Amino acid sequence: MRGAMSGTGTSFTRNMMTLLGGTATAQVIPLLAAPVLTRLYTPEQFGALAILLAVANPLSLLVCGRYELTVVLPKADAEANLLGRLALLVGVGVSVALATVIWGFGDRWAVLFGGAAAIVPLLLAPVLISLMGVFQPINNWLIRKQAFRAMGVNKIVQTSGITGVSLALAWWAGGHGLLIGYVVGWLLYFLIGVAQARSKGFRFRPIDLPSIRNAAKVYQGFPLYNALPAVLNTAALSVPVFFLTRSFDEHVTGQFNLCRQTTFLPLTFFATSFMQVWTQRASSTVVDGVPVLPLLRRSVRSLGGLALAIATVLLIGGPWLFGSVFGKEWTVAGEYARILALPLAIQFVVMPLTPLLPALGRIRAFSIWQVCYFLAVLLAGLVTFAMPGDYLAVLAVLESLCFTALGILVYRSASNHDAQLAPA
Repeated sequence: MRGAMSGTGTSFTRNMMTLLGGTATAQVIPLLAAPVLTRLYTPEQFGALAILLAVANPLSLLVCGRYELTVVLPKADAEANLLGRLALLVGVGVSVALATVIWGFGDRWAVLFGGAAAIVPLLLAPVLISLMGVFQPINNWLIRKQAFRAMGVNKIVQTSGITGVSLALAWWAGGHGLLIGYVVGWLLYFLIGVAQARSKGFRFRPIDLPSIRNAAKVYQGFPLYNALPAVLNTAALSVPVFFLTRSFDEHVTGQFNLCRQTTFLPLTFFATSFMQVWTQRASSTVVDGVPVLPLLRRSVRSLGGLALAIATVLLIGGPWLFGSVFGKEWTVAGEYARILALPLAIQFVVMPLTPLLPALGRIRAFSIWQVCYFLAVLLAGLVTFAMPGDYLAVLAVLESLCFTALGILVYRSASNHDAQLAPA
C-alpha cells in the first residue's frame, strides 16, 4: 500500500511539474510584453478589456450547463466521451441564445455596463463567451487522459496569440487591439485543444440523442445546483469592474485591470494548473477510497509558501514595482495590488483545492458558498464610496473572510471523508 501511494505521489508531482512548466512559460510571454503594452495602450483601453472579461468570464460558465465537470468522473472512457458530447451540444445551444440576447439588446446592456466604453466589448463578448465555454469539456478530457504536457503547450499557444496580436494591432485597430488579441488567443486555444483531445481519443460522433438525454438526467445535479452558483461566484469578480466604471471612470477601471492582469491572472493560471492536476487526482482518490487529508495538507503547504512570498512583495513594494516596470502612469495599479494582496494570497491557496468538494458529494454546500460570496460582493458594490481605494479596502476584507470560510469547508469535508474510511 505504501509503495502504491508513493508511486501515486510521484505521478502527481510529475504531472504537476509538467503542467506548471508549460504554464510558467506561457505566463512569461505576456509578463515580458506587459511593459510594452502599457506604453502602447491607455488605461481607458485596458478598462475596455476589463469590461469584456467581466461580461465573458461568468457567462462562459453557463455555456455547457456545468456538464463539462462530469467528464472526469466516470471510470469508463465511453461514458466520459458521451458526457463530453452532451456538454458540447448544450454549449452550442446556449451560445446561440446568449448571442441573441446580447446583440439584440446591445444598447441597453451598454448603458448598464459602462456607457459608450462597453459597446465594442459587448460586440465581441458572445464570440469570446462561446470559445471559453465549449473549450471546457475539451480541456477536461485532456485532464482525464492526464495529457498535461499537451495542456502546457496549449497555454503557450494561447498567451502567445493574445500577446502577439495585441502588439501587432496597437497601431491599426483603433485602440481595440487588446480586445481582438484576447479573442484571437482564445480561438487558437480552442482549435489546438480540439486537435489534442482528438489525438487522445475524444470523438465528436456518434450523436446518440437517447443516450445523451439519459446522461443529462443522471448528472442533472450539475446544472441544477452548480450552474447558477458558479456564474454568481465568477460574477463576483466582475462586480468591481462594473462598479468602478460606473462610479468613477474608465481610467480607474484600467488601473484596476492592470493590477489584476499582472498579479491575479498569472497566479490564477498557476493555481488553475494545480487545480487541473488536482481534479484528476481528487476524483480518483475518492473513487478508490483513499484518505485525502495527507495530499490536501501537502498542497496547502506548497501553495501557502508561494502565496506568502507574493503577498509580501506586493505589500512592501507594490506601487514602486508597478511604476518602475509599467511606467509612472500605472503607480495607482500598484496601490490597488497592495490593498488586494491578502485576499489574493488566500484565494491562491484555497481555490485550487475546491474540485475536492464535488468529488466528495459536497456540491450543494459549495453552491451555497458561491451564492453567499456573490451577495457579499454585490452588497459592497451598492454602497457609495468617495475613493476607489476605500471600496477596494472593504472588498479585500470581504474576500478574505469568504475564502477563509471556503478553506474551512474544504478541510472539514476531507476530514469527514477520511473519518468514514477509518475502521469502526
